[in-house]
Parts: sequence; C-alpha cells; structure tokens
Amino acid sequence: MNTPATSSRAVATIVRFIPVAIAILVLAAMGCGVKSGDRGSARPEGESTEFHRSPVTAFEQFRVDLATSDAGCTADPGDITVTMGQRVRIAIQLPTELAQGSTGSLEVVGEQEEVHYVISGLEINNAGGAFVATATSVDLEFESGARVFYDFNPGNSGAFDILCNDDKVGVFTVNPA
Repeated sequence: MNTPATSSRAVATIVRFIPVAIAILVLAAMGCGVKSGDRGSARPEGESTEFHRSPVTAFEQFRVDLATSDAGCTADPGDITVTMGQRVRIAIQLPTELAQGSTGSLEVVGEQEEVHYVISGLEINNAGGAFVATATSVDLEFESGARVFYDFNPGNSGAFDILCNDDKVGVFTVNPA
C-alpha cells in the first residue's frame, strides 16, 4: 500500500530529474536542423600563419645516403648548408640489398658494411638526444641497412669537412645567423 511518505519521495525524485530532462530536450532541439557554417579561414584571404617547432629557430631535415665501393665512400648529398643555431635533423643511411626470405619477411643479403661518418670541429650547442651538449664533432659508426636520425643545433659558423671512412665526401657549411 502506498503511504503518503512513499508517494512524496517518488514525486521528489521525479521533480529532481525534470530540469535535467528539459536541458537535454533543449540541447537536442537546438542541434536539430542547424546547418554547418562556412569552414573557411578566419583570416582575410591570402593571409596565412606558419608555425615552427620553436619561435626562434627553423627546423631543417637532410637525408644522406652513403655508398661504399673499391674507390671509397661517397655521400649523396655531400655538401650540406645550414644556419648557426638552426635545429638540424640529419638522417644517414648506408643502403643494402634486401630479398624476400622463405618465410616472406625481408632479409639482408649481400655484404654487410660499416662506415665511420665524421664532421669534426663542429660545436653542438643544444643536443636533441643524439649528442651531448658542447660536443665538438659528429662522429658516427653504423652498419648498412639502418637509417639513423640525429638532431642537433650547430653552435659555430664555418665550413667543416665531412669524412666517410677517412675519405672527404663533402662539406658541412654553417652560415652565421
């Protein structure tokens, strides 16, 4: 049997949920039939904004492919030019031959090679994980097949020889800011 106390609790519970139900209905009504607006730029035509990793320095990326032969080591590109303080990402790879193995996966075939890639005299100010800060050379040894990325900021201007297995393969030029 319903007592007056039970009935008043039920009414109180319903009254608490009425504002929530009204808010949901209002939001649903507002959303129905509304057309999407112009999704164009808020800036006047022809005006754009460019964003960089840092407001002070630009970010340059270089990919260097190394090759070795009986004549020595070669780099493509050999010559690299950046601005002092600019953030540099250099990706170096010594390609190798790949073939599909019996399981369907790729396997390295041919001769495995190692190279020693050096840019000496170059000061590195702000290392991005590849070098410690205040290093004075890029000195890398790696095997064929792997592409490795190195991030750094050159700290001094000048022209620095790039050596690959002690052969000069190019010049790393850092222009003043």
